[in-house]
Amino acid sequence: MEALHALVLTEAQLREMLTEAAKRGAAMAVDELRAQLHRAPDDATLQKLRVYLADQASLANPHDHWAHSGIIRQIGVTSRGKPKSTAWFMKFQRETTLNECFSRPSPAYGRRREWTFFDIKLAWDAYYRRR
Repeated sequence: MEALHALVLTEAQLREMLTEAAKRGAAMAVDELRAQLHRAPDDATLQKLRVYLADQASLANPHDHWAHSGIIRQIGVTSRGKPKSTAWFMKFQRETTLNECFSRPSPAYGRRREWTFFDIKLAWDAYYRRR
């Protein structure tokens, strides 16, 4: 018969260990929430759009998600790691007829127009399939 190792703790020691574990867990949760709060909404939208462009099944209803030209220009960056130019976006809009799709004024940027993820994916696929 093998001997088993046992650890005997007093109630006070156990309570102290559990309290310390709870504090560490809470600190980790708070750090994660802070990181999410400090992330700009546009960054979250860009990340969600990139995932959707790679995998259509990642969003249940892409008609409920919107992105403006600044986000679309950041999907594929230049060789220097910068967003595509405004001129590139104007050409992209014309050649894919994204400019003819339904759009809405951006709630955050007023004059800036937004398109649904669904329409952006159709335009993105059409534009880069030809190239």
